[in-house]
Formats: sequence, structure tokens, C-alpha cells
Amino acid sequence: MLRIFPALLAGGCVSHTFDVAHVADVRYQPSNVYYKNKSKVLDAKIKRVAVLPITTVASTETFVAGAQLLQPLLFAELGKTRKFDLVLISPEQLRQWTGQASLLDYQAMPPDFFDRLCQGCGCDAVFFSQLTRFNPYQPVAVGWKLSLVEAWGSHDIAWQIEDLFDAGDTIVANAARYYSNQHVHIEGPADDPAAILGSPSRFGQYSLNALLGKLPER
Repeated sequence: MLRIFPALLAGGCVSHTFDVAHVADVRYQPSNVYYKNKSKVLDAKIKRVAVLPITTVASTETFVAGAQLLQPLLFAELGKTRKFDLVLISPEQLRQWTGQASLLDYQAMPPDFFDRLCQGCGCDAVFFSQLTRFNPYQPVAVGWKLSLVEAWGSHDIAWQIEDLFDAGDTIVANAARYYSNQHVHIEGPADDPAAILGSPSRFGQYSLNALLGKLPER
């Protein structure tokens, strides 16, 4: 039986109040985050994590395209944290082990899901990701629900975060530009920090970097 953690507050576009003269100094910090036992230290037993395919809240062409675009970025950003070994689970592998190519919600797993997954890849935890919003047109917006679930015992949630990043929000846009200036460099005229606000892939990468920065410490 899974231990169900109550749903986090739904992410949304928040209207921020700030001093216009100092907006460049203000950068968005995700705060809608859950830590098991309120501990910000990762359980030492979590060393190998199975990363499942991104799911979406709807099966529209836009959401499906967004999941396909952001899947490799999710795996890359998880790798950059260097907190655990990663095993990317393909839809084909997931279907072979569970009979399903994607799992919409870890709270409704097949009874032997974790056993089969552990036997298949030797993981200690499973990383679930759901795309809750994807708007590839300006203003670009990307919403996520990310969960790290223990593969043993009661399959507790070790960490969970949910948030919406909207390029139309001044503070979010400022944070994205700052991230682009520090981490994203492209040869030619496209190498402009403000260009990230019109790029769903680069903006999605920023959103993942911001959320995964809230993972528990090793």
C-alpha cells in the first residue's frame, strides 16, 4: 500500500510586489516543496534512481510534444545534481515490466510495480515527473510536478515539488535571463539572455534546474 502524501498547493501565476528599481536583484525561488520528515538530507540508501518517462495532465499534441522535448533535458539536469546514479527507463521497458508505457500517478501503481522495477534495474528510488502545463508560445510557460519515491518499504515520498514557471511573470523572467546568462551559451546572435523567454526548451531547462536545486542534500 502506498503512503499518499496530500496534494501540494496547485502551482499558478503569482502576482509579485517588488521595488521596480531593484527588480534585477530579485530572482524567483520555488517554495512549494515537500521533504520526508522535513529532512533536507537525502537518505543514504538512495543511490540508484530509475527515471520514468514524463507524463502529462492531458494527451494533446502540445503536451506530448512538450514531454518529448523536455525528457532529455530532465535526465541531463538530474545528472548535473550528482546526487545519485540514474537509470533512464524507456516506455518500452516500462511496458515490459508493468504492462504500461506510462504511469499517470504513482499513487495508482500496479501492486508489484516497485518489485518489478527494482528487479529490472536495481534502483533504490523512482523519479516521477508530470508536465502540468506547457505553452510553447510567448509568454512561454512550463508547469511541473516532480516526485522522488523510495522503492522499499511503504514506498514513501522522499521529496516532491510542484510549480509553474510563466515567462510573463517579471520575477520568473528575470530569473530565467540570469540562468541563461550564467549557463546557456549559443554561438551567434541567438546568444542573448532574453532569448530564453521565447524558447520552450531553454526555458524548460531553466525550470528544471530551479526545481532540482531543491532536492535534498547528499
